[in-house]
Amino acid sequence: MSGLGPILLIYGTWVIGFIILLLLGYFIYDKRYKNNGSTTPSKPSNGFVSTSEVFIDPKDGFTYRVYYNPRSGDREYIRE
Repeated sequence: MSGLGPILLIYGTWVIGFIILLLLGYFIYDKRYKNNGSTTPSKPSNGFVSTSEVFIDPKDGFTYRVYYNPRSGDREYIRE
């Protein structure tokens, strides 16, 4: 039975590491188009200018226009 301890320790470490990676992926996963859980704003913030970029989000099928802030370099995605 003494040989079972190191095997469980090795596989247990792998399982715990995999669970940690899953949790990190869940909390960090692709939040670029989200605004802290709120709905998508209907107009851009002050200082943002419209760009010619328009795209259809494959997740929800809505059309978004990209707005750009020249001072900070930030981008906002507003649903049209």
